[in-house]
Amino acid sequence: MIVTLSKQVDGIIYFWFMYRDGRTIQMYHGVTEQWKIDQDVSDSIEERYTFRRQAKRRLKKLIAEKQAEGYRQDDIYGMQPGRKEREKFRRRTSWLAYLILGLGLFQLVTPFTILPFVVLGIGIALMFLAFLSKDQFPMWLRVLCFVDYFLMHISFRQEQYIPHLFPILSIGTGLILLLYLRSKYKRKLENNANDGDGYIL
Repeated sequence: MIVTLSKQVDGIIYFWFMYRDGRTIQMYHGVTEQWKIDQDVSDSIEERYTFRRQAKRRLKKLIAEKQAEGYRQDDIYGMQPGRKEREKFRRRTSWLAYLILGLGLFQLVTPFTILPFVVLGIGIALMFLAFLSKDQFPMWLRVLCFVDYFLMHISFRQEQYIPHLFPILSIGTGLILLLYLRSKYKRKLENNANDGDGYIL
């Protein structure tokens, strides 16, 4: 979840940029025109919690505190066309990556076998991801998703001959997707914090 808050004081816009990633909250504070004031007010804070619900409650409390100080929560989705769609794509892809990773670990550490039709379904989902992520993923990651679909189709047909192909593909693909999504949005956060107008996405 991404939240931006801003307020204007003497013609200078102060902003808070908050981002919750699971159990971690990252916050960046700054101004849009640093050269107009004598002191550097920019700051970055990271808070980690044991449970997700603790981080959610903390973020809501932080927003309420800043609003009490006169900050206004900005509509980041209205600032940039397609921002809401990209955020929705990121959430759905993250859930798919967690599902793929979980199924791979389940088959690897338990004596149970994933049903072949589930394997085929995951492969088809990766095929659609390869074609629908043109504006979201780099070419190498889209090719990887398509190759995984092809190999999972082979696993669906030849599961008795290649018993460990699905868990290896699932764990590897899930980890790559999650690491890419996390690094991509962490870079965005850092870039927004370093820019003078970082409160606008």
